[in-house]
Amino acid sequence: MQRLVSPYKPPRVRPLDAAIAILRLLRDPQDTTQVFRLTDALRGSSGVKPYQRFRESPVGARIIAERRHLINALADRAALAKLPDNSVGRRYLAFMAEENLTAEGLAEISSDAIASLANREEGARIFATRMRDMHDLYHVLAGYGRDELGEVCVLAFSYPQQKIRSFAVIATLVRLRIGQLLRQSKLKISGVAEAVREAALHGSQADWLPGEDLELLLAEDVDVVRARLGIAPPTRYQAVLKQIAARTGAKVTTFSALRAQMVARQNDEREHCP
Repeated sequence: MQRLVSPYKPPRVRPLDAAIAILRLLRDPQDTTQVFRLTDALRGSSGVKPYQRFRESPVGARIIAERRHLINALADRAALAKLPDNSVGRRYLAFMAEENLTAEGLAEISSDAIASLANREEGARIFATRMRDMHDLYHVLAGYGRDELGEVCVLAFSYPQQKIRSFAVIATLVRLRIGQLLRQSKLKISGVAEAVREAALHGSQADWLPGEDLELLLAEDVDVVRARLGIAPPTRYQAVLKQIAARTGAKVTTFSALRAQMVARQNDEREHCP
């Protein structure tokens, strides 16, 4: 197959826009809009090689030829509900319902970043939206929750797979922010950095997920898929959550909420001290 010759001039990296997005993301690590703004600001030519790999793969070539969009399968909740109990699709459906998320919602908050690709060929736009829509599938397949550490681990896992610059930046900065939140909570929790490093290692060791026929994969048993694609369990991430549960008796929803809870508990204890 003929190698890709990009017909457009790659956008310049925009450091100021990137810095603004980083500051906003550090204030609220779950502000997904800033992830897409940072990704757009740091994109440059970084997406060309992953797209070329996708375009030249049998699955990617077929998806482009069919003009297939992953969101159509992920947004069809009635079809997902008919899949077997432990299938990837059913686990994805349960994850999205539990977190009050939709595939369409992710597409909406990324609309500005995707619009910046208007001058790219259609295949490149299909690839870009596919990478976006894969995000919550990475949560399901790699086994990470939507707390801040889970999000950082998903980005660390995704970076070796997609080579998106912002993922490496966010994984580093938000990991430091999590450490700060834990110190403010006065919780001695170990293993945060190790969990992020493990996620990056697992992402580098797993098969290349963008090259998989994800629409077909939705019907497969999730444990079988993980074994086939070489996706190892997130043991260090789970160990961090177990430490927090043992010390607080609470399930982590977000580390920001955990800090608020622990600070309130400490203030209450001080007020009741004789």
